[in-house]
Amino acid sequence: MASKVNHGGFVISLDFELNWGVHDVFRYGQYNKNLYGVRQALPKILMLFKEYEIHATWATVGLLFAESKGEMAHYLRGIPVKYEQMKYAAHSQLAKVGENEQEDLLHFGKSLIEQIIQTPYQEIGSHTFSHYYCLESGQIESDFEADLQAMSMICEGYIAPMKSIVFPRNQVNDNYFAACQQAGYVCYRGNERHDLYNPKKFTKKNRLSLGAMKWLDSYVNITGNHMVRLEEMKEDAFINVRASAFLRPYSRILRAFEHRKIQRIKEGMLAAAKEGAFYHLWWHPHNFGRHIDKNLAMLEELLQYYQELQRDYDFQSYSMYEVAMLCKQ
Repeated sequence: MASKVNHGGFVISLDFELNWGVHDVFRYGQYNKNLYGVRQALPKILMLFKEYEIHATWATVGLLFAESKGEMAHYLRGIPVKYEQMKYAAHSQLAKVGENEQEDLLHFGKSLIEQIIQTPYQEIGSHTFSHYYCLESGQIESDFEADLQAMSMICEGYIAPMKSIVFPRNQVNDNYFAACQQAGYVCYRGNERHDLYNPKKFTKKNRLSLGAMKWLDSYVNITGNHMVRLEEMKEDAFINVRASAFLRPYSRILRAFEHRKIQRIKEGMLAAAKEGAFYHLWWHPHNFGRHIDKNLAMLEELLQYYQELQRDYDFQSYSMYEVAMLCKQ
C-alpha cells in the first residue's frame, strides 16, 4: 500500500442555475430537454454522493430560491445592472417566467434546493443572485454589490450564510474580491492556471475558438493536471479553491473517446493524491439532463476511483468551504 499523505483531497462543485445560466446562449426552448432533465438527474447525483459520502458545493443562482415571480421581480428591481448587452441580464427573462415552481420548472428550484439541504455533507454556495457577469461591459461594482445583497436577503433565515462563491461563466474579477469578503464569503473557485482558461468576456468568438481547445484538453492532457496545494491557497486572504477540470457530459458523437476523458480525470486525481494536493472537479446539473444513465455511470466510475484513492492515499472528500477551513488551521 502506498504511504499516507496529509491534506490531499477531492473537491466537487456544481453550478446550479437552470435556465438562468443559459437563456442568453440558446434560443428559448432549444435547451429545454437538458433543463427539464435536471429534475431526474439531480436527485440521482445526490444519491450517489450519499452512497460514496461525497462532500460537494452547490453554487446556486439566488433566483432559484424564489417562491413566486413577484418575489423574483422584487429582488431584481434592486439590482440596477447596466450591461451593454442587456440580453445577459436576468431582468430580460422575467416576462417569460411562470408564477411559481409548479407552473415553471425552468426558472424555480426551491424543491431541488431542499433535496440538496437534506443530503449529508452538501454545501449551498453562491452562483450570484442573478447569474451576474463580473467582466461584461457596462456592469459596475455597485451593481455587483446589489446582487450580493439580494442573495443574502433571499436566503436569510432559510440557510446558513453562504461562504463559497462561483463566478458565472468563470468571470473571476479580483476587483470584486473585497465586496465578496465584506458579504461574508471566504473562498471562490478560480480558473485553471493556464492561458486557455483565463477569465474573459463572453463572446461568440471566444466561445467557439477557446471551446474547441478546451474540449481537446478534456481528452488529451495539454495543460496539465491543475491540482492545487494547501500551501498555495493559504497565501490568499480570499481563498482560491482553484478548478482542476470540467466534467464534460457524455457525448454520443464522441462515445469512442469517453474512456480517454475519464482517464484524463483519473490521472489528475491520482497525481493529486500522491502529492497531497487537491483535485477540483466541476460541472452543471443540466449537463446531466440528457443521457442521464450514461452520465451517472461516468460519475460513479469516478467516485469508485475516489474510494480507491481514499483507501490508498487518505484522499478525502471536501466541499469548497471545508478546504477553506483547512487553510485557516
